[in-house]
Amino acid sequence: MTLLQRAVLNLVRRLSNPAVDLAVLPLLRRQLRDAGDVRALAGHPAWQARWSAAQEAPRLLPPEEAWTLLLALAQDRERNVREGAAYGLGELLARWPQGLPRYQALLADPEAPVAQKRALLHAGVVLWRRHPQQVERAVALLQVAGQQPPQDPFRTLGSHLLAVELARDHPEVARRLQEEWQVSDNAHLRYHGARAQGQTAQEAQATGPPGFPEEWQSTAEIPVPGNLMDRVVGQERAVEIVRLAARQHRFVLMVGEPGTGKSMLAQAMTQFLPRDRLEDVLLQPNPERPITPRVERLPGGQGPLRVAQIQAARRQAQRTVDFLWWVLFLGLGGAGVVLSLTQEGWIYPVVTGLILLGLLLVRTRLRPAGRWDAPKLLVHHPPEGGAPFVDATGFHAGALLGDVRHDPFQSGGRETAPHQLVEAGAIHLAHGGVLFIDEVSTLSMESQQQLLTAIQEKQLPIVGRSPGSSGSMVRTEPVPCDFVLVLAGNMEDVERMHPALRSRIRGYGYEIVTASAMDDTPANRRQLAQFVAQEVVKDGKIPHFSRAAVEAVIQEAARRGDGPGRLSLRLRELGGLVRAAGDLAVTQGAALVQPEHVEAALAITRSLEEQLAQDPANASRNPTDPERGSNSR
Repeated sequence: MTLLQRAVLNLVRRLSNPAVDLAVLPLLRRQLRDAGDVRALAGHPAWQARWSAAQEAPRLLPPEEAWTLLLALAQDRERNVREGAAYGLGELLARWPQGLPRYQALLADPEAPVAQKRALLHAGVVLWRRHPQQVERAVALLQVAGQQPPQDPFRTLGSHLLAVELARDHPEVARRLQEEWQVSDNAHLRYHGARAQGQTAQEAQATGPPGFPEEWQSTAEIPVPGNLMDRVVGQERAVEIVRLAARQHRFVLMVGEPGTGKSMLAQAMTQFLPRDRLEDVLLQPNPERPITPRVERLPGGQGPLRVAQIQAARRQAQRTVDFLWWVLFLGLGGAGVVLSLTQEGWIYPVVTGLILLGLLLVRTRLRPAGRWDAPKLLVHHPPEGGAPFVDATGFHAGALLGDVRHDPFQSGGRETAPHQLVEAGAIHLAHGGVLFIDEVSTLSMESQQQLLTAIQEKQLPIVGRSPGSSGSMVRTEPVPCDFVLVLAGNMEDVERMHPALRSRIRGYGYEIVTASAMDDTPANRRQLAQFVAQEVVKDGKIPHFSRAAVEAVIQEAARRGDGPGRLSLRLRELGGLVRAAGDLAVTQGAALVQPEHVEAALAITRSLEEQLAQDPANASRNPTDPERGSNSR
């Protein structure tokens, strides 16, 4: 590694400033001359060095060595290095066409590290965007992801990249792929081909759930939709209204029995909210009135960069002050010593000592840089993360509306700046996304009134809510909280809602009653089979179900339905049955869950009421009888 490279790395590590990184990193890349430089930087502790090595490895290293190095960097702890490795893998494939089978084999390997497979997917995007003439090679790579088994999380991402992202740059290639997918033997590709042609999820599911195979023997063959909205079972009307509410930014009140998918519907709404409108919120100190911090709004993702820039500027200012102080201290001290040694009289040593003592006292009073002036990142929503979903069920006062922490050191130079004590509430964290509150009646009337103000004004100041706290006098400027409000509960909860809040939702949103059962039809039975597959994948600790075991679960859903020819949609209870049957299969070492496991699970998942009803001795006893414990023993 050259002296210039070391100097550049020391500079960027010491400053830790994004602006410096943008200016210096291209210079560092241009200084890489041979393979030795790449190897040295790949193991350097500065992430900027490893990023540069990942960028230049395809150019300076032999293909085999570059492949090994980039796969290692794809698992780096620093996100920038992982992104650089994905870029490097795309460039390597452009220079090394013989390596395509190796890329495809790793992407199809279920045991491959997640970070490496993610880097390979993005390498395909890099390849088609930087080398349009090699788009066919990129398509061949990404199709491998689209053809993976249902439980592979990269299957949906790979199909999405081909069906949606590719269409922006190469519409003709994307159209050809979509036509091929619609007649493909792979059920998942058929589904994505239909969606890419503009069909709705319901239209694409005309023959069953996404890519539902006609003949299947286990839930491992049933594709699990990547879209949350497509995972909702038996709530077609609710899905239609919720999708409309999300696109039009309307409020929703959902009423229904527990376990019918209300929270999943609310979470799925975030997929339809725009990402380009997300914002970061900073709290800035207010020198004129410290107990009223100022609010600054920035585009999503730019908050940390702004804070880092201000902190770097403060550190630089503090270093300048320190340098000037030391120059003054040493200069005056040296001059005093020289005069004391060359001139007679006691006055020179005394004056010199007093000056140096005064400078030391000044030094102790210098405020540390950034302690009061640095802003606080209150809300952070990077666009790549999507619209936020905040579940505020059970939150009260400060947790819902924001609060100001107590400062035990309130004076004497140890106090914390008021804006650093402020904590965002759920309504502020949900800015630009969805705020979900189940069992809304648990909120106090005062909290409901404040919630009503927030959705009307789309902003709400954060105040100290504890009377005995040092922060009780702090009140920020209005903090933005523009969100889609989704409330859920039963009719008793609705009756205890604040009348004005209920009126606001009825005037600016929709009210939905979720179904508790659906007709017993072949299509709905396929939906329940898809639900079982979803639960297996979601749990991750139980084996897949055989077709006969799924039929046993469906029979239980029919027994729990609200009448003949009806299937229960209380899916949380059915999910408990699925997990219990899977646990029994695991203890017996079975490769698939069989009907006997489901039957055994029914016996151990009986409700308390069923257990009491089936045991007359227990049922006849008074549960509050103090002698019951000794009798049962």
